[in-house]
Amino acid sequence: MADNSQLKISNPVLVSMAAFVVIVAGLRAAQPIVVPFIVAAFLAMICLPPLRWLKEKGLPTWLALLVITAIIFVVGLVIVGVIGSSVNELREQLPKYQQRVADLQEELTKWLRERDINFGFRVDQESFDAQRALSLFGGMLGALGSVLSDALVIVFTLIFILLEAADFPAKLRAIARDGGSATGRLEKIQANVRRYVSLKTRISFLTGVLVTAWLWLLGVDFPLVWGLLAFLFNYVPNIGSFIAAVPAIVLAFLQFGTAWAALAASGYLVIEVVIGNVIEPRLMGRGLGLSALVVFVSLVFWGWVLGPVGMLFSVPLTMIVKIVLDNSEDLQWLAILLSSEAPEKPARPAS
Repeated sequence: MADNSQLKISNPVLVSMAAFVVIVAGLRAAQPIVVPFIVAAFLAMICLPPLRWLKEKGLPTWLALLVITAIIFVVGLVIVGVIGSSVNELREQLPKYQQRVADLQEELTKWLRERDINFGFRVDQESFDAQRALSLFGGMLGALGSVLSDALVIVFTLIFILLEAADFPAKLRAIARDGGSATGRLEKIQANVRRYVSLKTRISFLTGVLVTAWLWLLGVDFPLVWGLLAFLFNYVPNIGSFIAAVPAIVLAFLQFGTAWAALAASGYLVIEVVIGNVIEPRLMGRGLGLSALVVFVSLVFWGWVLGPVGMLFSVPLTMIVKIVLDNSEDLQWLAILLSSEAPEKPARPAS
């Protein structure tokens, strides 16, 4: 019989990979439970600064929580109202859009015939029926709808997380008696994650407001919906802005033609360049960036693990993982690989 010491696994990398596979499989199997908890934790990180501000103003914890919960409830009702009214308005406007597609088809066919070009291009009006358009519109907001369907679970989880967060610093200080170094890293990780989520949410909100205002000035239908999409997809850099811009630009083209579509696209481009390349790096720091490859892989990975909500939160989740890795001496090299650029100074090797 082999000695027990010979049964020890000699390669810790294999153990880590096996643990990773088990964790991912567990997250995917527990998706209905994990998704509401992730959304609640994400909202909790956004709500912690205003909660602490209300408590500093003298409000008791229960009243501050009640105010925060009421605000979230009102915002949820506004979002549901915007989506519901937009879907109803889209149903009414579909015949106009369908006729516009038919007119564009006739103009293209006439232009080709004048130049003796037989392209064989034809779009059947039935391919642009109400049911397909509504399905496309609903698919774009499917992730948001799945979140709202678990609103009660999310709100209760959020309340308990905020209640626990009020005592969390005291627990860390109690742990510090035994291990101050580990506690310091935990506090740093918590502060960095909270700062990232808070700043990213503010930047995304600014993006949504600017997109809504620009499309409203142009007269494009459903500006609030396109602003909401810009807010949500701004959490996914580069790819998200493109996804959010396409439906609004297409609608501007159907309503007013090429010139208005170009204006809508120019507005999206200016907003993305100014916010994505000027404001966001200055506020958040370039060290909090992710490479384009990591953004794409995280989009596919978290979408496979957690569904549409995972795709929406893919970059914030990956960013949290990067922050945790960056505060670990042994795993800091992984954080560097995930970054959009190399650090100014090479990372010190773990002693």
